[in-house]
Amino acid sequence: MEYTAGTVAQSDASDFVPERLQGRSGLIGSIGRRDRLAILALCAIAFLLRLTAAIAAPGHFLAYTDYYDMASEVARGGGYCLSPGTMCAYFPPVYPTVLAACILMGHARWTIAAVGCLTGAATVWVIFLIGRRLFGKTTGLAAALYAAVYPYYVWHDAVIQETATLTLVVAVTMLFLIRANRAAAPRAWLWPGCLLGLSVLTKANLVLFVPFALGWIAVSARGAAGRRLINVCWAALGIVLVLGPWLVRTWRITGAPVIYSNVGFSLWTSNHRLTFYYFPERSIDDAGESEFEDLTADEKSELLATGDAQGIRESRWYWDKGMVFIRSHPALTLWRALYKIWIAFSPRFSPAKGWLFQVIYCVFYFPLFVLSGIGFWQARQQWRETGYMALLVIAFALGSAVFWAHTSHRMYVEPYLMILSAYAVTEQVRRGRFTISAGGS
Repeated sequence: MEYTAGTVAQSDASDFVPERLQGRSGLIGSIGRRDRLAILALCAIAFLLRLTAAIAAPGHFLAYTDYYDMASEVARGGGYCLSPGTMCAYFPPVYPTVLAACILMGHARWTIAAVGCLTGAATVWVIFLIGRRLFGKTTGLAAALYAAVYPYYVWHDAVIQETATLTLVVAVTMLFLIRANRAAAPRAWLWPGCLLGLSVLTKANLVLFVPFALGWIAVSARGAAGRRLINVCWAALGIVLVLGPWLVRTWRITGAPVIYSNVGFSLWTSNHRLTFYYFPERSIDDAGESEFEDLTADEKSELLATGDAQGIRESRWYWDKGMVFIRSHPALTLWRALYKIWIAFSPRFSPAKGWLFQVIYCVFYFPLFVLSGIGFWQARQQWRETGYMALLVIAFALGSAVFWAHTSHRMYVEPYLMILSAYAVTEQVRRGRFTISAGGS
């Protein structure tokens, strides 16, 4: 049935109109008073829920103590090292910097928790901005509401792990990529490039998304081929400006221009005959000790002989061992890769939790698992923008296939599942309104 915006009240129709079609400019655009109050209320709810979880369940706060060790060293002036002068490229610098700032402010436990809660609330705001820009304020508010109360975000945002910070950084990056896609000036791509570099410096596996994003700029940005190539160059410049100093620093200190120095161990741990003795029911970290004990005496001696203060030669040794296993077991590696991808996206929580935790998680995640694909199909005419979301999911899936992914590692992908799911629902609501109005006219 054909319909026009005139078949319903104009104020109702505008709720479903993407911001990009309403003549608004700027990154944030104009937000009406009612909408501003609504999103501020959602951010406040998000903050309070996360803070309540941090107070009520403090036992999971120290999710990753190595981050705290590096941040403590940064706060003492010793640089980005796990201990003085050693393992000085073990993590990228963004999250240790955030933790170090919290430590320097005093009352580290609660300062870190409060910053995590604020980070989660800020992510809710950015999800609203992305949803509104692409699909209208109703979709933006619906996605923001889901993010505000999403139990795993509520439970996890205030712990010591980079996931909440990464989710925010990637969301801001996505917002700038979507905005730049319609920008007139090629230099508008500099900021998305800088943010891509910042994403990599928050979590090294985002390096897989960078070539996808640059390739998509070349394909989807407006203008002729020459203009799109200039856009790619501006974005690449932003990446180099942000990522370059860290690579120079690690090269100078460790002898290799690495983003982080533990990639070899990660590859070996996740591609070993004992990997699935632990994963996905238990943390992949639990496999390391058993896999080390599985080495022969000669291999242990060889490994110890490669040791250096920064772990670079050790990481290369582990990488070579992991690649030997992959080349020796191609069919098994392929099957495992597919299974790892399933675990990364499945409604089954990994590592395993109690039945109540699993039920709550599944109830909230399964709708995203189903509806996001529907929303992506419904939004196919906006392929230029939603393509970035799809490529982020693909990059995450590739990383999961080669290495591994527990449920927490998917957190930075879930905002786009929420936005697309919200669009799937609000689009049906919109069509229903227009149909009813048209039928009664």
